[in-house]
This record gives sequence, structure tokens and C-alpha cells, in this order.
Amino acid sequence: MLPGEAARTYEVEAAFESAMPTRSLTMAEARSWLEELCRAEDLDTPGLHRARLRPSIDAAAVHDEWCILVADVAPTQHTLLHELAHLSCANHNHGREFRTEVVRFLRRYVSVAHAADLHARFLAADLSVDPFAAAR
Repeated sequence: MLPGEAARTYEVEAAFESAMPTRSLTMAEARSWLEELCRAEDLDTPGLHRARLRPSIDAAAVHDEWCILVADVAPTQHTLLHELAHLSCANHNHGREFRTEVVRFLRRYVSVAHAADLHARFLAADLSVDPFAAAR
């Protein structure tokens, strides 16, 4: 991953979330939603736990524990998909594979419009994404 790539990815996702917010879910709704989409993706459902995280961090994927930690009792769909993309990618950083997975998840589980918007924002920021991610 190139220097600054993670920071630029976060910046793009923050602007995306401001422009096209996704639904906030209760912890029970979030667990149920994760179970459904993990079943569809043939992934083990990660644990979902509330945790005290640094103020600048909304959530974190913990690979060794196969879980997602969230700072808020009402995480957004985007936050959950961002962390699930970390868990589902072989390369756990914020590179092309990760961005492609986030866009694909958004398309499949939120909306085509959300996926297309994030895809376009990544490309405008010179962050590579599989060209077919928003179309799958």
C-alpha cells in the first residue's frame, strides 16, 4: 500500500458517508444483518461487540478474534461493511482489494447508488478499485 493511501481512503469514505449516509442499526439489528449477509457471502459471522475505542475510531476489525468492535450502540451499515471487508480480504489494509470489497458489499447489501457513488469517489481520489466492483 502506498503511503497516505489509508488516510485518503478514510477521507473518501467520510465524505461519502456525509453525502450518502447508510442506515444506523441497533446492535441486535446489526448482528442479524451481519448473519444474513455472511450466510450469503459464505463467511463465518464475526462477533459484534461494543468497545471503548479512540475518539477518532468508529469501529475496528479484530482478525485474531474474528470480530468487529464498534464504538456506538447504533453502527451504520457502511461502518459494518467497512469492517467486514477487512475481515474478508486476504490483505488486511486499505488497498485496492479492500476498496473493491467495500464497494461490492455496498452494491449488494445497501444500494447500487451507494456503491456507484463510493466507487466514483475512490477513482476521483486516484484510489484504485476493481472496475467491475460497482457492477457486480
